[in-house]
Amino acid sequence: MMASLQEAVTTKFLETLGGDEAFDQSKTVKLEALLTADGKIKVDDLTAIFALPEGGEIL
Repeated sequence: MMASLQEAVTTKFLETLGGDEAFDQSKTVKLEALLTADGKIKVDDLTAIFALPEGGEIL
């Protein structure tokens, strides 16, 4: 069965981020979980991921 366009784009996007040594991979893991979960993505969820300081936690 052929993957949907959305699945193909998501997979390629995550592969690209995963191969970027300058990008915080903890963000990639959180983003993958968000993108592969059922339901709509909320702006607040994306903000929480990308607002993390490098190597830090949300306080």
